Amino acid sequence: MMEHRYVRRLILGAALFGVTALYTGCRSTFDEPVRDTTGEDGEAGVGYTAQCSGWFPDWISRTAPPEDEPSFQLAQGYPLGIPRFEDGELVGWDPLEPYDNAPWLAHDFMDPNERLDYLAALKDYALSDLVPYDFVPQNKSLGKKHWYHVPMMTSGFFAREARHGLTEERTLRANEQSWLSSSVGAYGIGLYNRIGGYTVGQVFNDPEPSNAQAANAEFIDGALVVKVLFAEYDPGAIVGPDPLANAPAWQIQDPFANSSDTFEVRLIQMDIAVKDPRSPDTGWVFATYVYDESLPAASPQDRWYNLTPVGLAWGNDPDVTANNDPDLDETWINPAVPSPFNADFGLHGRLNGPVDNPESACMSCHSTAQVRTDRSNSVGAYTAARMLPDDTCTDAQAMHWFRNIPGDEPFGQMNVAPGYCQPSNPPVATPPMHSLDYSLQIQRGLVNGVALNHENPCLSLIPADQLPDRAEQQMRMAVIRGEMAPRDVEKQSVRTEKAQALRARDDLPSWKAVGMDPSDKDAEYYPGR
Repeated sequence: MMEHRYVRRLILGAALFGVTALYTGCRSTFDEPVRDTTGEDGEAGVGYTAQCSGWFPDWISRTAPPEDEPSFQLAQGYPLGIPRFEDGELVGWDPLEPYDNAPWLAHDFMDPNERLDYLAALKDYALSDLVPYDFVPQNKSLGKKHWYHVPMMTSGFFAREARHGLTEERTLRANEQSWLSSSVGAYGIGLYNRIGGYTVGQVFNDPEPSNAQAANAEFIDGALVVKVLFAEYDPGAIVGPDPLANAPAWQIQDPFANSSDTFEVRLIQMDIAVKDPRSPDTGWVFATYVYDESLPAASPQDRWYNLTPVGLAWGNDPDVTANNDPDLDETWINPAVPSPFNADFGLHGRLNGPVDNPESACMSCHSTAQVRTDRSNSVGAYTAARMLPDDTCTDAQAMHWFRNIPGDEPFGQMNVAPGYCQPSNPPVATPPMHSLDYSLQIQRGLVNGVALNHENPCLSLIPADQLPDRAEQQMRMAVIRGEMAPRDVEKQSVRTEKAQALRARDDLPSWKAVGMDPSDKDAEYYPGR
């Protein structure tokens, strides 16, 4: 097995002992990726290869790319937060501060005259970081502008492929696309900016997937996720002028194939979602762009920028129930969307791109991002709702998917029959749901690791001294939430160590022996529980 070292990266940046320095910790990752055999869903076994470059697998593939060829690495060195010191000692981490000077904040998306500027600022923010490095966010040349992926999207139907980390999206259907004579596959990958990556790391804060903390999935203002989407390129399926003739192309492979052969995909769409405090009802703004073959480009790299905006959405327009309704006042569609993508919008004209389902809309689908607080082993029970209405739902029932839901509120429990069309009565699930703040990627990672019990094949590769102490981890989270004072962490740690030592001797000590107060006799760390 390839040797590796565990590296703890620190980026300087806070005031410490009167010296001004930035000091933001990041989760440890491997210096070099490691490959090992595994089962299809990460369990111990053979038939598949897993590659690990940190706590979680980069990919799981039936056939691994040759080691002398590039392969995808999961960007998982998530920021730990802002350090909190007491008497010169690190005692915990505070959440990152909201971005108050992000470039898009210079433009008011509510003002029709500033929407294109807002869209341009979002696009430039993402692409200027990622295009020069072919969307490899670990590239050290990025400096402080780090981007991150969601872990545990490596198994099941949506497994990451091993070349670029793309996952399968909704098929581009010929009956919906005027430029296709037969349907082709679609694939995509999402990346969160630094402040968004912090929240991803707070959810997946333990390498044991079933210990993920869905309750931590509340993003901070300024969190931004960009998703680039590609169409499987089949010139024989294209009717008329080729809308992807010179689009940026990647070679990817099927994670379930018995061969490492690749096939070509080309850029067709880009989505951006940003947590913007000016969005009054949802807290989010969604933007969609499509590749525009008509725009000039000086080089192949410049063609990444040939993305024309489809529009913006900052709400679900819950009152719009018919086509051509003039009251779409939480959606703006760009009148200059290029053909043939200028008719591929969502339900009743809401925002969507060509890869998306026209019976729904971008924000509507993402509003369903939630999971149960218990660990149900049924995907339907765990998520308790579908991303879009079933065909059997009435028009009135379908409008339940177009409510304006704040990011910290769950979509709600839906009745299984018929077709998840109606909310349960009472509408609150028992036990209740955790909102995932519009992140369907986090939902997919939780479904794999919690509902489906897919295993993490990297666990055995993590050095023992880098595995989290779960008791310490719980206390750190308590500090962040304000439930525990930093000075109490060290006291509780001493108690835990005493309790563990006594437990190892098979001793059931008195409360005094472990340094606890009798009122704490139900405390988690009491060895006699």
